[in-house]
Amino acid sequence: MKKCWISLLTVVVLGFICSPTWAADVVRMRFGHVAPPMHAQAKAAEYFAQYVEKESGGRIKCSTHPQGQLGSHIQMLESLQVGTLEMVSVAGSALTEFVPEIALTSMAFLFGTEDEMYALMAGPVGKKIEAAFAPKGLAYGGIADHGFKVFLNRKGPVTRIEDMGTFKWRVIPNELFLDNYKAMGASPITLPWPEVFSALQRGVIDGIDLTPNECWGAKTYEAIKYMSLCKLGLNPQVYVASQVFLDNLPDDLRQIVVKGMTEAAKWHTAKIRQEDATVVLPDLKDKGIVINQVGDAELARFRKAVAPVHQKWREKIGPALFDEALAFLKANRK
Repeated sequence: MKKCWISLLTVVVLGFICSPTWAADVVRMRFGHVAPPMHAQAKAAEYFAQYVEKESGGRIKCSTHPQGQLGSHIQMLESLQVGTLEMVSVAGSALTEFVPEIALTSMAFLFGTEDEMYALMAGPVGKKIEAAFAPKGLAYGGIADHGFKVFLNRKGPVTRIEDMGTFKWRVIPNELFLDNYKAMGASPITLPWPEVFSALQRGVIDGIDLTPNECWGAKTYEAIKYMSLCKLGLNPQVYVASQVFLDNLPDDLRQIVVKGMTEAAKWHTAKIRQEDATVVLPDLKDKGIVINQVGDAELARFRKAVAPVHQKWREKIGPALFDEALAFLKANRK
């Protein structure tokens, strides 16, 4: 009789330990990005970490790693593919090497407003772009933006397209952006972000493009004098998870992570909008930055100059998808 009770107790204990409701294990994940800690992108990463921990009842613990602590955009994306990193937020331009379709969100002079990009991503074109992530071992989670990029320069303003060839411009080592600058008449210099500030101070380069918010958040205003508003293009920040990581999560935790990416992207954009509306441009003016608006007639010349780049990337993105995006934007503007 005693042996029976021992056997029964053993079965009960083992059953309890092996039960799917046993929650002793904690899922640990890392979130990498290249923004400085004070930037909205870094704060959005913290928002995500708090969200998933709260929604999972502590079953998910997420650490955040700013300023490229886990590598460059490309290195982090490669880590996602093999499952050695769980999540990132990266520039859409960096993603073009993995998911060419996402280049639609970074095309020069394509969008008239930020809302146009979000409308595109919320529709059929956006769904097709999202579907292109999974075959690359990546999972799309959401998209934010930092506003429209502008020309920043230490020597003079940009008022016409001919000005581009008179300055030394830094461009990130990305084919799409190199194509754009060459089409605009510049001879771009590729430099990694950590070297940019020093290069501006030493005169190795004269100008770069960033959004006003990025200029303000990274204190680039200390090394430049002129800001030329031109709606050069959006700088989307895409929330991406490792498909390997998501596939190994229980269904309930996977749903929390996916929802967390979407919510963090929304929070990220809202934070940028709030900063832009209240402090960014007034503060930059107070710091002595000379701000000019490139005129409509000149912007038409810029758009004409980059038209061949659009055609080149139409083939990379996929002609059908590219044309569908243009048709959507045209209809949306009506």
